[in-house]
Amino acid sequence: MSLRHGVLRGAVSLGSARIAMSLLNAGSIIILARILSPDDFGIVAIAMAVVSVIAAVTEASLHQSLVQCDAPTQEHINTVWTMSCVRAGLIFAVIALAAWPLSLVYGDERLVAVFLVAGLGGAFMEFYNPLLTMATREMRFGPFALFQIGQKAAGLGLAIGLAFALGNFWGIIIGNALGAVFASLASYLIIPYRPAFTLSRVREIWSFSGWMSLHQLCETINWRFDQLAIGFAVSKAELGYYSVADSVAVIPTRELSFPLRNALFPGLAQISGQPAKLRKAFLEAQSGVALVTAPAAVGLALLANPAVDLLLGSRWAAIVPPLQLLAITYAFDTFVTVVRPLGMAMGATRFLFLRQLAALFVRIPLILGGLALGGLLGAAAGRALSSLVNCLISFMLARQLVSVGVWEQVRAHGVTLTSLLAMSAAMIVSQAVFPSALADQPLLQILVLTPVGALTYAGTALMLWRVAGRPAGPIREMLNLGARASDFAVFWKPRRT
Repeated sequence: MSLRHGVLRGAVSLGSARIAMSLLNAGSIIILARILSPDDFGIVAIAMAVVSVIAAVTEASLHQSLVQCDAPTQEHINTVWTMSCVRAGLIFAVIALAAWPLSLVYGDERLVAVFLVAGLGGAFMEFYNPLLTMATREMRFGPFALFQIGQKAAGLGLAIGLAFALGNFWGIIIGNALGAVFASLASYLIIPYRPAFTLSRVREIWSFSGWMSLHQLCETINWRFDQLAIGFAVSKAELGYYSVADSVAVIPTRELSFPLRNALFPGLAQISGQPAKLRKAFLEAQSGVALVTAPAAVGLALLANPAVDLLLGSRWAAIVPPLQLLAITYAFDTFVTVVRPLGMAMGATRFLFLRQLAALFVRIPLILGGLALGGLLGAAAGRALSSLVNCLISFMLARQLVSVGVWEQVRAHGVTLTSLLAMSAAMIVSQAVFPSALADQPLLQILVLTPVGALTYAGTALMLWRVAGRPAGPIREMLNLGARASDFAVFWKPRRT
């Protein structure tokens, strides 16, 4: 199987899983926001942020090391599983020891029990069958996609059911924990695996995972720092507003870009020893990911007001401004999504760590300064600005890894950036001329403005591609995929006799 077809098949498999997970996420937020209060979401945000950071301290990308390894053996697989056992125990032990002191820091004694239950879920989050990762090495992504869907569906289903029964934050906390436990155990049924304790290959695993653990720690702090800081400065209800805004803002981009990123890692790893081919694949992948995912984030920012009114209700109207800024933040991230799988494929995990460390030094003062000057909205603005700076840092890292200039990378995004500007202008003008009598009809606004934005974006991108001489790249690939799908549909169309 060629790299391109393998990556495309992987992206379809994982993408289908992430779309399903995205729909589950969106549905659960809509339901839970109508059951629980902002204060409940504030408690959940603190617990999830703390557990994520503590889990990141022990994160070592153990499973991913099997993909990067030249010739993994059964001993490598068993070593990864054994290290995962140790890691799970460490996560829960650290959270158990920190639960009471952290409850004092946040001034809420309920957090002791919350941290303990959430810690159970955190311990099991990465305790899944390593053969699922080995399957992705062979460009078989179905088993891993099935596991991801099962994990998300179990957690959200239990969270919603328990939220109805209990009527408070415990529904989410217990549901997420049980979902992680059940999914991890079920992963050993998807692909049969009999684990064995061994640390015989720990040095080889750690040669890849050591820097990745530091990278993951910085990445998690970058992602969760704003919620940790806001939890100290504002009430649980205000944190709940911000947390829900973040949860909604992340859906269009992260859920779409993650499957592409996960599929690209094994694909890029296969050509890591071919510099020219790797450079070309990186540029096409980076521009392609942004082309597909960035408009979803910008579109959400432009439709935030009617979307929140329709889906969450008027009591959540306060999340609209931070939601818009956070959606733009995730839009910036889509332009550099491929840098991580590139660095992992090349074994340049130290550079990935340094990138995250630099981004952390930028993000912390911007978020704290924004929080001090403008409250929740200021923190969101600081986070958006830090993501823009992170784009430049990531461009510079890519230049170091595959000798692609910063301006060359920006130019590769030219079609996406121009199309986003055209889409935004069309939607803003359409909103401005929208009849005042229909201004309080959020569903109608969404039904009218969404196709306006989508058609403007797609039409602008297609026009620019044709003006440029129809070059090879993501647009041609998508058109070819569309043509093949059309041919398949015609072939299978029932014939009349």
